Amino acid sequence: MSSSPSDPRFVIDGATEEQQTAINELVKQFLLTDDQLETITKEFRRRMEEGLVADGKVLKMIPSYVTKRPKGTETGSYYAIDLGGTNLRLIRVTLDGKGGVKTEHQKFTLTEEAKARTLFDFIAQCVETFLDDRNLRPTGQQPPINMGFTFSYP
Repeated sequence: MSSSPSDPRFVIDGATEEQQTAINELVKQFLLTDDQLETITKEFRRRMEEGLVADGKVLKMIPSYVTKRPKGTETGSYYAIDLGGTNLRLIRVTLDGKGGVKTEHQKFTLTEEAKARTLFDFIAQCVETFLDDRNLRPTGQQPPINMGFTFSYP
């Protein structure tokens, strides 16, 4: 076990013996042995892999399509739209190729009208505002701006 009830982190100054015994019993319920932790980890991993293979499993999974990890030498600006239940967030992440990152973001409140009828018009207006506020709107001379898009609500 990583800790035991006699561990000084679990001793309460001024506690009666009865209170400390109750605390020790409570702490025991949350401590795991290395074997227990390994079993939980293996089961969690199995459930994740199962969820990637088929719908309707205990753990719902979506493939990420991430093929490699960044090295810190990447450069350029990358854009993302995050649409939640109440807000739309836009972000521009600029990588300097030396491990440095600069972010710019803006949050817009999702209107009831947008939720009901004009969602994609609303998104387009927010993107336009975000780009215009930062003087980033393409003039037609540059390549199109690529944006990632995610829904973060059920």
